[in-house]
Amino acid sequence: MATDTVAALPADKPDWLDGATEIELSTRHLRAKWDADILDVDDKNKADTIIERKDEFVVRFRVYLGGRLWKCITGCWCFDVGFSAIGDGGDFNLSDLLADKTELHIRDWKGCDGVYIEKCVTVPGGTIPVEHCGTLYEVGCKFELRCCGCCDDEDSHLAVAGHENQGEYMFV
Repeated sequence: MATDTVAALPADKPDWLDGATEIELSTRHLRAKWDADILDVDDKNKADTIIERKDEFVVRFRVYLGGRLWKCITGCWCFDVGFSAIGDGGDFNLSDLLADKTELHIRDWKGCDGVYIEKCVTVPGGTIPVEHCGTLYEVGCKFELRCCGCCDDEDSHLAVAGHENQGEYMFV
């Protein structure tokens, strides 16, 4: 008679006798492409990196997952944007300033529902701290896929992570 047991790994890890076999995920069956953009929605010049403090802007996160194994994975996608001031001003993450940081999450994602993920977050005008004469920031976007919980759950586990440098943005 066979029985299946599902349990947490014991604190004193099992004795594998002749060692464990590591399973490497292949680029053929599990790969990802990631992109993030900061979009100044009321500016016709898409290359402009100066945003007025009163204007809203959109952060667009996109992930494309390739390979058949993604269809068997579930989790919580966590996105954020880091701002590091160049000169006067403080450093912060966008999630620290939004009224509802869950706007940056996609909970209960299932690969069998789709492998193209796009999350657009509208940032209201006045959200980003700006000094009197403007503030220049080095900006980077980041993402994580977590399982067994979501972004702020201490017991969740990091499955995949990545980042993309957005360059310098000035808020005036």
